Amino acid sequence: MNGIRIFIDTNILIYAFSSNEPAKQKAALNYLDKYIPVISTQVLKEFTNVLLKKTNFDSQHIKNLISEIVTVAEIADETVSHVVKALELNDHYGYSFYDCLIIAAAIHSNCTILLSEDMQNNQMIDKKLQIINPFEIQHGK
Repeated sequence: MNGIRIFIDTNILIYAFSSNEPAKQKAALNYLDKYIPVISTQVLKEFTNVLLKKTNFDSQHIKNLISEIVTVAEIADETVSHVVKALELNDHYGYSFYDCLIIAAAIHSNCTILLSEDMQNNQMIDKKLQIINPFEIQHGK
């Protein structure tokens, strides 16, 4: 693992723990293995909600996955400063408020990369954070 800190959006985390799309799972796991992964409590909550709604995983299995995640990823707690920064990012970049909360958490966590399938690939945010879609890179889109 090198010293680069990457922030993981919810969808990337879901692919890492789902075998429904093996190519995306492999790409997601590759990033988790190579870099220092960071997620926010928001991402952890969204991850749990998706698993409850879209899988047959029971609560104990989800708890086990969460335990596994927190052993390999740094968890960034949300703060009031994240909310304020998210509002500024929303004004400037036009992403949804909740996407802006993720971006704010990534910036506050000193990450240089945000992995997301849902945001603009290769966009730089505040000259500090690059959004990367790991699936576009992998498939050369």
